[in-house]
Amino acid sequence: MSFSGRVEEISHMRGLLVSFEGRSPNLGDTIRVKSGKILGRVDTVIGPVDSGFVHIHPVSRSIEVERAIGSPVEIAPRRPREKRGGSRHRDGKKPYRNEGGRTRDGGRKRDDGRNRRGSGNSVRKGDSRKRGGSSPRGRSPRYDGRGSRKSSRGRGRR
Repeated sequence: MSFSGRVEEISHMRGLLVSFEGRSPNLGDTIRVKSGKILGRVDTVIGPVDSGFVHIHPVSRSIEVERAIGSPVEIAPRRPREKRGGSRHRDGKKPYRNEGGRTRDGGRKRDDGRNRRGSGNSVRKGDSRKRGGSSPRGRSPRYDGRGSRKSSRGRGRR
């Protein structure tokens, strides 16, 4: 690893300021004492290029910040992440949408006109054309008949 450092002092946020040599660590990298105990994560890198500081915050709960001063530190190696198997089926093939003309429930696709948008023949519940302009069951015009209050103004429901 090209990063090596030493804890210099406690920051105003009760974090740790670490002087370092070599390449600066990435934000979010885990920093540990050379013995292996994790101090925390890199919050910021501060100062000039040739003598910068790394701010570690928040510090792990098991660390006493006063006792950490002077300790040599290094970047902790990353743990390998477990792969999530959500993008493939159990048999390893890629999933394709509506493969074979079947829907999710296994039935054939139906086109009986119920799922079409923009057809002018259907009348929605609470539509003013259905009841001749009067409000449904004596309610105020703020209710649209779908069980909720009208919250939009202007263009209405899209």
